[in-house]
Amino acid sequence: MRSEIRLIRRIALAGVVLGALYLAWLAVDVILLVFAAVLLALALHALAEPFARYTRCPERYAVFPVALLVFGGTGVILYLFGSTIRSQVLELVQTLPAAWAAFEQRFHLEGLGDDLIKRAEAAAPSSDTILSLVQGLTSNFFQAVLGAFLVLVGGLYFAVDPKTYRGMFLAFWPHARRPEMGRRLDSIALDLRNFLKAQLIAMVVVGVLTYIGLAILGVPSALALALFTGIAEFIPMVGPVVSAVPALLIAFTLGLDSALWVLALFVVVQQTESNLITPLLQQRMVSLPPAVTLFAVVLFGTVFGTLGVLLATPLTVLAFAAVRDLAPPEDSLFVEEPPPEAPAEPPPEAPPEAGAA
Repeated sequence: MRSEIRLIRRIALAGVVLGALYLAWLAVDVILLVFAAVLLALALHALAEPFARYTRCPERYAVFPVALLVFGGTGVILYLFGSTIRSQVLELVQTLPAAWAAFEQRFHLEGLGDDLIKRAEAAAPSSDTILSLVQGLTSNFFQAVLGAFLVLVGGLYFAVDPKTYRGMFLAFWPHARRPEMGRRLDSIALDLRNFLKAQLIAMVVVGVLTYIGLAILGVPSALALALFTGIAEFIPMVGPVVSAVPALLIAFTLGLDSALWVLALFVVVQQTESNLITPLLQQRMVSLPPAVTLFAVVLFGTVFGTLGVLLATPLTVLAFAAVRDLAPPEDSLFVEEPPPEAPAEPPPEAPPEAGAA
């Protein structure tokens, strides 16, 4: 009888777990938005700590002036340089078709663009399909705006009162395990904060270096191209490659030499970022192998779409930090083993005493 009761309990527990996983899969977009809001909260809280320390203001109240400074500063930058960025983006959009045509002509690929257009028209020949596509794009645009709003508001709520939400998460665990889970949360939060700090600095440095290089080479729309490159830097491995394509197409309109110089510029900037900037910034962060980062972007993008691509790297950092905290220190993959110690040399023998037999 007892064995049957245990079997029923296990089956019921398995059903509850499967049901929870199914509900989580249905609400995966919401979960990703919550994770993005947590990342924003970590960034705001990291900026609020020094502000609270210097002003002696409680951290929960220091979040508001910090958020106003960040969002207000972004608005001022857009107001001062918005017209320049907008004009260069429009110029870039108008120039890219001609640049693509020049690329086709240079490498004798004429008709490739027309073939792609014909295939697209064959895939969507009816007006109903085009209408549904436009409706889908409009719906995705509003979903993106709504998602950005939820991330901003949710991030502010998480940053203002993190202890409440931390306590809500720990309430799902037994009392005996809550201190351990709290320490793991602190460790994971520290890794994510270090990742965000390193990534933000790398994005700014890459954008500035790219703008300086493109301006020196005389490439049109240098500011718009550099802005796109800096933003794409948030997606490692894939972002830098994608951001180089528009710059190379524009450079091809100036000549093959200009395209080669632009290619060399992107290679130098990325090598500087990979071998100098990132190692210095990520010394206290979980080190992600390049292959893991690349396939994580592909995996999360395939499963979760655009939002998965944007959050692939922080999700991978989260997974690595969680696995590192679960594994014992001596068995962790993320702790370098100390070099073997050299064998101790035997002490030199004492010389025989004078007069000894």
